[in-house]
Amino acid sequence: MIGGTDRGVSDTLGFVFIFALILSTVGLTFALGFGGLQDTRDFERLNNAERAFDVMGDNFDDMVRRGAPSRATEVKVADAQLRLADATTFNVSVDNGTTTESVEFDAQPIVYDTGDGRIVYVNGAIFREDASGSVIVRHSEFILSQERVLLPIVATRSAGDTNTVGGTTTVLVRAQTPEGQRGSFGLTVAETTETVDVTVNVTSQRPDAWKRELGRHTDVSCDPIVGNSVSCSVTGTQRTYVQQTLVGITFE
Repeated sequence: MIGGTDRGVSDTLGFVFIFALILSTVGLTFALGFGGLQDTRDFERLNNAERAFDVMGDNFDDMVRRGAPSRATEVKVADAQLRLADATTFNVSVDNGTTTESVEFDAQPIVYDTGDGRIVYVNGAIFREDASGSVIVRHSEFILSQERVLLPIVATRSAGDTNTVGGTTTVLVRAQTPEGQRGSFGLTVAETTETVDVTVNVTSQRPDAWKRELGRHTDVSCDPIVGNSVSCSVTGTQRTYVQQTLVGITFE
């Protein structure tokens, strides 16, 4: 009788231990698996946004290069936020040794933000950002060399009442260039001097990324970043072209 009681207690304890082991294993698997699924979902969301932004960049290029009056791009917002951010400022200076002439432009970045990562379009370039830093996934149309400097400015700005869309939905990003809102800037110093020095100063929330973007050109030298600004220069360039296209953005 005593042996039977001991055996019953032993069986009960064994059952408790096994059940506890099963629960802990299931809990651990769920925790690790759920975290992995969450990371995979977030990564895929950014991948989808990156592809949509690449299409959007091509659409904007049609407006800048070919004079298309408008374009629209669908962006799926999945537990994220699509917004127009504070303006990035581009200042272009031309110096012939005695005279300096400059023009300045603003462009509002279009940002897809999941909280843990972002896809950013600004002036032809697309950046992908997360906690580890940022990478350039699409280069701007800038050409910076001693042979020529070509600076097409895509001046995106709000044209609607809503600058931010969140939640889970599909947003139509509509871009439109009003008639007469495209212009080239003939810098007199560059037109009347055989060679000039050109400096591009970018003030942005991501100066490191812009330093890499401008500094990738062989003939460019960049100064150290000061605050939110970076300056990069080309010495002795022969031709300089600056063009601005105003692009009004609405979220529908």
